[in-house]
Amino acid sequence: MTRARAEEYRRLAQECLTAARIVTTNEARTALIERAEVWLRLAEEQDGETANVEPPMPPNPIEDRPVVQQQQQQVQPKDDDDNKE
Repeated sequence: MTRARAEEYRRLAQECLTAARIVTTNEARTALIERAEVWLRLAEEQDGETANVEPPMPPNPIEDRPVVQQQQQQVQPKDDDDNKE
């Protein structure tokens, strides 16, 4: 079961790295890369653990995921007063 957990952690790390490529803010990208590093470290720990030792609980990928927000700009109508002479 330890190997299965290690593979799951690697899969989650890959998801974080994939998401980091498409987010629009550096803050979100950095958070996702850091999360991927945590998952990879946990995977390495699992590879070194014996099967009868309970591993540490990983961070919850859904609850701890950073919220990425985007803003849209709206085109403002031209002020007709500038064109009147």
